[in-house]
Amino acid sequence: MERLMLTSARLTSALWRHRTALAIGLVGTLAANGFALLQPYLLGRGIDLITRGHAGLVLPIALALVAAAAADAASRFTQRFAINGASRRMEAELREELFAKLEQLDQRFFQEIRTGDVMARATNDLAAVQQLLGMGLSNIVNTVVIFVAAVVLMAVIDWQLTVLSVSLLVVLTLGFTLLGPVIQRRFLRVQEQFAALSSRAQENLSGIRVVKAYVQEDAQADTFRAANEEYVQANMAWARINSALWPLFAAVAGLAGLVLLYVGGQHVAAGRLSLGQFVQFNYYLILLSWPLIALGWVTNMFQQGAASLNRIEAILHRQPAIASPPHPIRPTAVRGEILFDDVGYAYGEEPVLRHFTLHVPAGSTVAIVGTTGAGKSTIARLLTRVDDPQAGRILLDGVDLRDLPLDFLRGLVGYVPQETFLFSESLLENITLGAPDAPAEAVTHAVELSQLSADLEQFPGGLQTVIGERGVTLSGGQKQRTAIARAVIKDPAVLVIDDALSSVDTRTEEAILRGLRDFMKDRTSLVIAHRISTIRDADKIVVLEDGRIIEEGPHRALLAQGGVYARLYQRQQWRRQLEEDEIVGAEVSGQ
Repeated sequence: MERLMLTSARLTSALWRHRTALAIGLVGTLAANGFALLQPYLLGRGIDLITRGHAGLVLPIALALVAAAAADAASRFTQRFAINGASRRMEAELREELFAKLEQLDQRFFQEIRTGDVMARATNDLAAVQQLLGMGLSNIVNTVVIFVAAVVLMAVIDWQLTVLSVSLLVVLTLGFTLLGPVIQRRFLRVQEQFAALSSRAQENLSGIRVVKAYVQEDAQADTFRAANEEYVQANMAWARINSALWPLFAAVAGLAGLVLLYVGGQHVAAGRLSLGQFVQFNYYLILLSWPLIALGWVTNMFQQGAASLNRIEAILHRQPAIASPPHPIRPTAVRGEILFDDVGYAYGEEPVLRHFTLHVPAGSTVAIVGTTGAGKSTIARLLTRVDDPQAGRILLDGVDLRDLPLDFLRGLVGYVPQETFLFSESLLENITLGAPDAPAEAVTHAVELSQLSADLEQFPGGLQTVIGERGVTLSGGQKQRTAIARAVIKDPAVLVIDDALSSVDTRTEEAILRGLRDFMKDRTSLVIAHRISTIRDADKIVVLEDGRIIEEGPHRALLAQGGVYARLYQRQQWRRQLEEDEIVGAEVSGQ
């Protein structure tokens, strides 16, 4: 994987797409190096003319030297503008591809990899790859061209001096090569620690209310400080090896300069070299030295880019466990009949559903109740293909859900999850998330049905009010009602509600239920609830315990059985009566 940046089909394709800009950059590199190599020749020629008493010929050479320097600068601008521009565009394409892949991946991926790690790959790692494709690519081309040309021109002047000088510089290159793998390992460690630090900060800020509620500010600060120290230590380890490159270069370059001055001076004294040629040779050596400085930097950059590209490729090569089939079935009409056929599912080693079989006739409303951990929410996740059953199958109108296109299935289902997620956008944009082109009448209907209309006057901009990150400006009940409106506005063939009224008061609950009854009429609906008051009118109520159905039937029939459902209903009735008595007592006390 260390040479992934050289063989990746993805990068090869990107380089080919931007071949025109890269070709312009290559031409600029060749031109810049040509003008740079012309300058030592002109300088040496001018010095020899002066030493021979032809000072009158120096002015044209001086003007040519200025022109060569200007052309060199213009060519280098063209080179850097073209290559760096192409690298920025390739970075943008890779970022978009990474984001698109993240959108495709299933929930299992996000359970395995922390958000901070993903963000680190999308920022720091992408920046390292961009540096590789920009300055790295530019400098490696420049190094190869200037090295070959300068060595040839130096050999023409004095081949013995050239062999001696280049031999010393080869030692420098070998040092960089040996240090390269160490740099890559330590840089990878830096990226991993940055990901851990980002995850720690992201989790803390997301749960800031819990942190404050439990007075954990100091404890969290200590934990963050420890993670930050690990990041610093990883950076220091990388900096130590990275810093060794420059003293190594300085030592070898200084040694080469001393040897060159001694041997070259003897050649001038012996008449084998003119003073102008000696200056010209030194100038070529300086031109050769700078690319070798860049070689250390580029070697470092290539190792960093390899480590970062490997981390990005690990995501891009990941195949989602939940995806559309290669040859999907797309029904022309949907009735909404659902069958859970001997379904089994487990979280790790803990079974959640065991031989679960449930038939939901088209157009009917089936409610599911049970204790915490009975598997209720798992049923909703399986029906929307957030997960797939590990045993058995789920059929929609006789077709296995895994045979349907994923976008088609999720377009059919209006899902109100237990935990509502809202984006930092307007209330309207959150409601119309699944139906961005919904007409105003549909928006009004969804808002009224979910009882959000009663709260609109509280928002300064009405439906256009931006509700903050994760809907921070809304109450729990307002968030749930927004989620209900979001599902209703899709006009889905199948409606799945997962305990979506737990945060609303009794009066609002009753108003929402009145609207939902009309909406769910002749529409297949699966309602998961803790409050039995929300499901009394369901065509069938299913009671879950340890992943199995232990009771099922309509509300009155289950009450008559006197089983688990009846006891649960009785407890809730007592609790509700106590709450009403407390409210009445508070009102009387207030009077």
